[in-house]
Amino acid sequence: MKSDKSNLTVRYADGRDTDALYKLWKECFHDTDAFMAYYFDYYLRDNRILILAQENQLKSMIHLNPYTLSVCEKKVNSLYVVGVATDADFRHRGAMTRLLQRTFSDCYAGRIPLIYLMPANEAIYTPFQYAYIYSQYVEKKTHTPFSSIHNVDAAIVRDISAHPVSVEAERQQLADWSNSLLSRHYDVFTWRDAYYFERLQMENQADGGDLLLLSANGKQIGYVSYACEEIMEIREIYCEPEWQSAVGQWVLQAFRDKKGELLPLVQAPFIADAADVRGMKRPIIMGRIIDAAEWIKCMPIRNISLGIAIRIIDRWIPENEGTWYWQISPEGNSFERTEEPWDIYLDIDTFLQWLSGYIPVDELIRQHRILPRTDWQENDAMHTLEQIPVLHGLMINEIV
Repeated sequence: MKSDKSNLTVRYADGRDTDALYKLWKECFHDTDAFMAYYFDYYLRDNRILILAQENQLKSMIHLNPYTLSVCEKKVNSLYVVGVATDADFRHRGAMTRLLQRTFSDCYAGRIPLIYLMPANEAIYTPFQYAYIYSQYVEKKTHTPFSSIHNVDAAIVRDISAHPVSVEAERQQLADWSNSLLSRHYDVFTWRDAYYFERLQMENQADGGDLLLLSANGKQIGYVSYACEEIMEIREIYCEPEWQSAVGQWVLQAFRDKKGELLPLVQAPFIADAADVRGMKRPIIMGRIIDAAEWIKCMPIRNISLGIAIRIIDRWIPENEGTWYWQISPEGNSFERTEEPWDIYLDIDTFLQWLSGYIPVDELIRQHRILPRTDWQENDAMHTLEQIPVLHGLMINEIV
């Protein structure tokens, strides 16, 4: 617990704070009562909420929701930062800075490599050295309902049936299926289990949707997770590749009266070949390295051997600041502090965008975000740095 002369206290919320947390969330985010009932039921079971209070009155909060990331087939504990909010009368007084500093400190003590968030405004978080690490592929239909895209083949659609997920075995089947699929396409994704899909279904139902299993000819062929309020929001959809055309037709028929958007589980066109449906990528998730040495342990192992001294600038987490020697070998990665002169110089957010594969290293050098030592020619630096293995493919689509 920390306090100052202004009677401000930073602490973790407990049961006595629930009503005030609910009120501040409602005032700041204007979510429906159904969604808030779902969120406060499911997420307050195992998340932690860091708050700033003045004389026991809630002024600001950050919700830290635990997730497990699969990173190159390793299970990594992480936190999704949501519900970042300050009372309207208390804004621009440093409340969020205090909460983020405490978040960084506690997460570092917990040896969490990385935390992430979906920003309402990226400018709030870039000063804290958050950076985009994931752009989401979405197919959007905004001008007319899905049914007007093109003629739907009723005979094809007739073969497909859908029913809401209803038992634990079905949720576990979806977890096994999606984890296997995602591991083939992405180095980093949110690990799923049966409870993940239980919670997802409750979230969808709170938003007027559901979680459906798709079947054809007596066989499960896919699933669709959707919300349905003012627009149709297909939050995740997947089917066996040979059924994609038919399921695309089913989508157009089943949601014929709604405008909306669709997020394929595998980020590739799903119905984008339909007239007036536009596929696009939008930056959506920002990340923040908490413990650089722990994050390096997550990097892929390749059949190369090299070493490089990296000067990291971290303005908020002093444990990351300094010069580190990264030794890469087929046996693994070591990352230790060194007194040797640095080979490259960069900020911690640049380090994350490089290692996550979000921005290629040659582009970061050209942008002067990675600075090689003065006696190292730019082309030589690029040649060396391009050999360093980075992550390929990241998928984080959760809302909270």
